[in-house]
Amino acid sequence: MSTAPIRPADWLHPVQDPIAAVTWSSDHLQVAYMTTEGVGGILNAATGSSQTGLKGHAGGAFQIAWHPTEPCIASSGQDGGVRFWDPATGQETANIEGGAAWVDHLKWSPNGAWLAAGAGRRLSLYHQERKIVVHTLSDHRSTLTALEWRRDNRAIAVSCYGTVQLYLPESAKVAETLPWKTSLISLAISPDNRWVVAGTQEKSIQIWELPYRPGEELAMSGYEAKVRELSWHPSGRYLATGGGRQIMVWDCGKDGPAGTSPTILDAHSEPVSVLKYQTHGHLLASGSQDGRILFWNVRKSSNPLKEVAIESPITALEWSRDDKRVFFGCRNGTLGMIQAPSN
Repeated sequence: MSTAPIRPADWLHPVQDPIAAVTWSSDHLQVAYMTTEGVGGILNAATGSSQTGLKGHAGGAFQIAWHPTEPCIASSGQDGGVRFWDPATGQETANIEGGAAWVDHLKWSPNGAWLAAGAGRRLSLYHQERKIVVHTLSDHRSTLTALEWRRDNRAIAVSCYGTVQLYLPESAKVAETLPWKTSLISLAISPDNRWVVAGTQEKSIQIWELPYRPGEELAMSGYEAKVRELSWHPSGRYLATGGGRQIMVWDCGKDGPAGTSPTILDAHSEPVSVLKYQTHGHLLASGSQDGRILFWNVRKSSNPLKEVAIESPITALEWSRDDKRVFFGCRNGTLGMIQAPSN
């Protein structure tokens, strides 16, 4: 169990429905959310006061993502569309068709030039400056389960049954095909572009080193549950994984994690539901179904630095773009803000 001091959140803001996703503005001044019922809103990041509502998605929402540099918010849900919002007014500015009844996955490229959306077997690549869908890729073996951009914006990776594919956004050509023999359910690319990792249905993770060489894949097992939670340290050396109550942190430096044992972080009493490293720092934030958020510096200790207890399962969590605060959402509709500890 955690020995870290329990601190209150900076502020809490209740809404009616469970939180599906949260996001930060590029200037750190505002935060936005979507609920599982499809309604969203924008809050003042300093105080938690409500600034404007977002009509959202009929039937429910899955994702919300603030553009990295521009005043534009994108969201997706169970109405088959990707919607764009003006954060100043809360008004919808555009709506593009996703290609299936549900648009599960949505992510801006780090430079904001592209928005990737995954719906069923279809990947859509929307160009922000041209305001159109430039590429539609539907020839996947099964429903897409995750998508992830390379930090250098040069490729978008998607996972489905039996494979991860990396596409070049400008041409939509396949840059890499990474095969494996089972369903892949989560996805992360190391910031140095050396590793691609996916969680599997078999309570394990699968790791490929790039460029891919057949027969050199790595499989790490021993998890309590399916591994949906993956996060890379900004150096690309450490990989934090969920898949149960314990957090396993693998050292992927030098020769990689093959034949090594992970560092175990054991302080949550219920399964971990979200893991996020800072973009530039060493802190890892974890939230779990026990309603607690913990902060770690794994380089220094396997004990948490700070704990915040919310009393509702944590469903969403994002670092501010300056790495100073964490915005989170819970199953009971609580939203909140936490100041990061010093590392």
